[in-house]
Amino acid sequence: MINFPIIDPDSPGKMLREGLRAVEKRRGIHLTLHDCRGILCREDGRPFFPDRGMHTHPYCLSGRFELPGWNRRCHEECMLRAEAAGDRLRKPFLHHCWKGVTELVVPLERNGSPVLLLYAGVFRTPGASPPDDLTPELRSVFDTLPSPDGQLSEELALELQILGQGILYYADLCRNRAGTPQGQSSQIRRFLEEHAHENVGLAELAAAMHLSASHCCHVVKYHFGKPFHALLRQERIRRARNLLESTGMPLKEVAAAVGFRNEFYFNREFSRECGISPGEFRKHREKMPVVKQQAEQLCHQ
Repeated sequence: MINFPIIDPDSPGKMLREGLRAVEKRRGIHLTLHDCRGILCREDGRPFFPDRGMHTHPYCLSGRFELPGWNRRCHEECMLRAEAAGDRLRKPFLHHCWKGVTELVVPLERNGSPVLLLYAGVFRTPGASPPDDLTPELRSVFDTLPSPDGQLSEELALELQILGQGILYYADLCRNRAGTPQGQSSQIRRFLEEHAHENVGLAELAAAMHLSASHCCHVVKYHFGKPFHALLRQERIRRARNLLESTGMPLKEVAAAVGFRNEFYFNREFSRECGISPGEFRKHREKMPVVKQQAEQLCHQ
C-alpha cells in the first residue's frame, strides 16, 4: 500500500513546501510567493515559506547584490510594480521584467485586495534583450531560458489559483486550530486577520460585531485578557516578524504592509513587543541563535 502524503492542519508548512517543489519539478519552473500582508506564518510569526519571498532562479538572483542598483530595480519591478498591477487587474497576468524575462503572476484576494502573489517563471521575453551590463555568465543563462508558452501559461494560471487558495486555507486552518475558541472570540480573530493591515480600531471591530464600543471592549478583554489595541499590535508584529525573516523588504515597506503608519512608530512598537528593533531582529535572526530565542521568548510574554 502506498503511503500518500497528508497535509497536517496543525502544521501544514512542510507539506505545502513539498507541494510547491512538486509543481516546480513537474512544470520546470521556479515559484516565488509574495506574502503581501505577512499572513502566511505560524502563531509565533515563523513563516511557512522562509525561502520563497525572493526570486531564487539563478538568472534573477545572480548579480542582484553585486551590481550597482540591481537590487533596488529588482525590488521595485517584481514587488512594487507587480503588486500594483495585481491590485489593478485582479486576475493572472504576464509581468515583463527589466532584465528581459517574463513571469506569470497570479494574485489571490481577500476582502477585495491582493494578499498573496504567486510568481511562476522565468521565461525569456519574446523580442527582449538582456541589460547591457549583463555579465557573460548571466548572458549564457539568459540564452538558455525558455520562451513563454500560451498553453502552459493558461494551465499554470488555473493551477496556481487553486494552489494559492489552498495555501491560504491551510494557513487560516492552522491558526484557527492553534487554540482559537469559537463564537465571539473567533469573530475577533477573523477581524484581525482580515483588517490588521488597515487603519482600524475598536470602533470598526464593534461595528463589525454589531456591538456598542463599550460592550465590545468588555468582550475583547473577557476572551483575550487584554484590550483590542494590544491584540492589534501583536497581530501586526507577528506579521512583521514573518516578513523580516522571509523577505528583503525595506523596513518602511514592512511597516506599511502590516499596518503601521510609519517606520518610526513601527520601530518603537516592535522594540516594545520583542525587546529588539526590527533591524536588529533581521540582522541577527540567523547569525545569532541566542538573540533569536530571546526575541521569540519576549514576543510571547
